[in-house]
Amino acid sequence: MVHQLIPNFSSGDASSVAALHLRRLLRRLGHAGEIFTLDVEPGLASLVKPASLLQPLRNDWVLYHHGIASPLSGKTMHLRCRRGVVYHNITPARFYPGSLLREALLSGRAQLKAMSEHLELAIADSHFNAEELRANGYRNIHVVPLIVEPERFALDQADQRELSRLPQNDPIILSVGRVLPHKRFEDVLSLHAELLSLRPRSRLIIAGEYQPGSAYFRQLRQRARELRNVEFLGKVSHPRLVAAYRAASLFVSMSEHEGFGVPLVEAMAAEVPVLAFGAGAVLETMNGSGIVFLEKNFAFLAELANELMAPSQLRSTVLKAQRRRLGAFSADRALEPLRSVFSTISRKRNIGRQHRRLAIVVQRYGNVIGGSELHARWIAQRLSSGWDVTVLTTCSRDHLTWGNDFPPGQTRDGPTRVLRFRTEQPRRLASFNSLSRQLFLRATDYLEEERWIAEQGPRVPELLRYLDEHQRKFGAFVFFTYLYASTVWGLPMVAKRAILVPTAHDEPPLRFGIYREVFELPSVLLCSTPEERALIHQRFPQHARIRLAGVGIDHQPGIPPRFRKKFHLPCPYLMYVGRIESGKGIEELLGCFAALRRRVSNPPELVLAGSVSMAIEQTGVRCIGPISEQDKLDGIAGAAAVVVPSRYESLSLLTLEAFSQATPVLANGHSEVLVGQIRRSGAGFTYRDPASFVEGFRQVVAEKARLGRRGLAYARRHSWKRVLDVYDQELRRILRESK
Repeated sequence: MVHQLIPNFSSGDASSVAALHLRRLLRRLGHAGEIFTLDVEPGLASLVKPASLLQPLRNDWVLYHHGIASPLSGKTMHLRCRRGVVYHNITPARFYPGSLLREALLSGRAQLKAMSEHLELAIADSHFNAEELRANGYRNIHVVPLIVEPERFALDQADQRELSRLPQNDPIILSVGRVLPHKRFEDVLSLHAELLSLRPRSRLIIAGEYQPGSAYFRQLRQRARELRNVEFLGKVSHPRLVAAYRAASLFVSMSEHEGFGVPLVEAMAAEVPVLAFGAGAVLETMNGSGIVFLEKNFAFLAELANELMAPSQLRSTVLKAQRRRLGAFSADRALEPLRSVFSTISRKRNIGRQHRRLAIVVQRYGNVIGGSELHARWIAQRLSSGWDVTVLTTCSRDHLTWGNDFPPGQTRDGPTRVLRFRTEQPRRLASFNSLSRQLFLRATDYLEEERWIAEQGPRVPELLRYLDEHQRKFGAFVFFTYLYASTVWGLPMVAKRAILVPTAHDEPPLRFGIYREVFELPSVLLCSTPEERALIHQRFPQHARIRLAGVGIDHQPGIPPRFRKKFHLPCPYLMYVGRIESGKGIEELLGCFAALRRRVSNPPELVLAGSVSMAIEQTGVRCIGPISEQDKLDGIAGAAAVVVPSRYESLSLLTLEAFSQATPVLANGHSEVLVGQIRRSGAGFTYRDPASFVEGFRQVVAEKARLGRRGLAYARRHSWKRVLDVYDQELRRILRESK
């Protein structure tokens, strides 16, 4: 494993985001690992662990993100494992004469030098920083640039309220960064003063954290008041920052010391021309794009800024060059130099690849309720006849808590080997739901999405370690469900030999950029319906190759009288089987059912079978809890209709099971997948409100025999042989291509 140590971890901090991106790249190289820190911003603890918990094995790696005078440098040097440093630059002490920070900066440089003879490698994010490492005694130095994703700075990622608040017709200069002396915001103010004589309506916006009581900020604020049209935004959320970039006519940096210059690249991503002082790594970062100057002649720079802010040939040329330069900061470009680092120094894996061994990775497995989990179990058991199948999963029965309900270790499910790993932490559902409500309503950055994935879970570090250490025991991997951490963090480690069964549907998390790699990296995506395929193509145009595989249906007939007798059901009933929770559309279903009872004579009962996560006390509704597979088939066969209330489906197994029992279906018409299944089968009706639910019920009662025949014919087309042929073809292709 490759762990990281970082002095502090906070939102908006370039080093913290760099650590997350580095972990992302390491996973793509097959290495699991955690981030450890001394100090974490409240709310981000799910992403990192306390440094005191770091206990690497001898063959593990620890990469220390060097910080100013941090005690973690001493901890790093005393670890009994392989070690390296990640260097993001330290500001020279000359910018802080006579201050305590000067002493800390000098101490930080001394630590950097002292560590050089104890560490095996050093990673810098620019050649400028690499030269400083070299000057401090480091020899095995690699340059891995930071990652900036242009799509996260697109116009649709901006906070629209902030965008409308900022002036629409006045030219805006933007400068971004923590308000510190070496950033030289006083020079930005001087440029603004000169520009006001050319463009009296021009405005200056400074976005970045500041200390209101610091002498430096007080001086800046006083100077800003003497001018006009200056606004300090302070530390802002990602959507507000994007709004500032998108409102700007020109980005300006006067910083006297840059080790990389993330805001420069962000401005390029937001299609804002950049005017930057060529200090430190700025020339390297810009590399012929934007305009870099080496002398602060403010009158001249104001003339230049005036031309760049207006439509002109110069502006067009600069923006074109910046778009071209952006490619240097992609994950793919950063991956190659990192690959060279670990291809030469990582321990060799001595286990040969076993071509007929298959690992299926799924968040829960066995006697659990969930469509994708049942799908995974069906596939695992059926593929076991021709493959040596191991299921890698958690000890959890319940996805709402991720409790460790099953014992860890190896068991068997018929012919299938099951290897369970303990979840690290239960899900805090209230805080997770609060976070979801926040993020689903606005644009998000990479750190926020990583936090959401971590808090959703399941967090299973030992499963990732197993993938790291034992991946070559398997010829291929099948991951079920795009949504969970086990897929987001595990799939990139074995992507070239991985199949993803995404079970994707149109839900808020699908817009998160963090899922891009999940859909783009695998060898193939096996989708369940044409609607799922179309949705993926729309959301992720660069997705991996897609095949429609679907799922097969067994045709074991149910026995209705047995179910009626067991559960005391003398009258007609509607039936739902699945998780009984609001996310499955149960509240909407209950409202429709109440309308049905008011509007029809001799109304049916509504039978809800499955794990219950909500209180239900409604006349005519029976919650019978989890039931056996045979009870499910018996109940479906005897129902007047099966109801499928979820808006979010990639394929409704319940719908296919109903068709296999010649039972019509009433399905939520807000789901394109369900609408497609009903339309193609002709074996049911959809509803979108109580009135259409009542009408749909009347129609299924009147036409049940005809609908049942259609459903049965449709189900018979979903044979397991056809489904398994697709899996087998793709698995064999992976084996051929990985030789």
